[in-house]
Amino acid sequence: MGLLDEIILGGHISTAGGIYLSPERAAQFGFRSFQIFSKNQMQWKAKPITADDAEKFVSGSRKRKFSKLMVHASYLLNMGSKDGDLSQKVKDGLKEELKRADLLQIEYLVIHPGSATGTNESSAIRNISEMINSTFYDGMKVMLLLETSAGQGSTVGHSFQQLAAMIDGVSEKNMIGVCFDTCHVFAAGYDIKSPSGYAETFDQFDSTVGRHYLKGFHLNDSKKDRGSRVDRHEQIGKGLLGLEGISNFINDKSLREFPMVLETPSGESGYPSDIKALESVFGKVQ
Repeated sequence: MGLLDEIILGGHISTAGGIYLSPERAAQFGFRSFQIFSKNQMQWKAKPITADDAEKFVSGSRKRKFSKLMVHASYLLNMGSKDGDLSQKVKDGLKEELKRADLLQIEYLVIHPGSATGTNESSAIRNISEMINSTFYDGMKVMLLLETSAGQGSTVGHSFQQLAAMIDGVSEKNMIGVCFDTCHVFAAGYDIKSPSGYAETFDQFDSTVGRHYLKGFHLNDSKKDRGSRVDRHEQIGKGLLGLEGISNFINDKSLREFPMVLETPSGESGYPSDIKALESVFGKVQ
């Protein structure tokens, strides 16, 4: 059995020309999962998803047997903010993202937790939990995943303790989880490169957040070194986390149930080389 048979590998896929075209694009790489933006990630307004487009997206995904799909929420949604008008825009924007994901029958909505701009860390974390509680709605099926951050600037979510505190404040625990970004966790200072450091990192995650909250991965190399707190993705095997670090994840049999989605800088044009790099270390335990 090869990499693409064993791992629920995916990539972030373009929706150019129509959101319903993304399943076919993802299938060309042999992916078993994928991630999309359901709207322009740098704009507040969103063009409605038609019922026809949603139906074609769902049928296309089912036809190709994709599972555990992700939508990445807009980069504008800073849930840590308590700034009046902005906070309301974020609340409306997040609820819209959740509803769009449900319309597409996508399992996970991944979101950057936000930053402590204009406030302190504890207040930002409390704001995030309150924001989530205020946007969940009856009948919601999509699960919201908090993405681990690199800790750049005043962003929160770069420590497992911060993520645990956010989750602790969410009332609907069955609707919240974590997306583990390999680049971000490495840049935040966790040693996921050496086998011993990798094991220790997951021991910390399990004891602090809880493995039951882990739902998926963003599989990225890092342009910057461990502890840099700089969020800069790199192609697989070409960064400072390197194949040594990435190998820990794809060869960990306890992670086989989780989607691992590539978000490397070259996007779809770079996925063939990313897959080749992953295949070069798959099955070769350090």
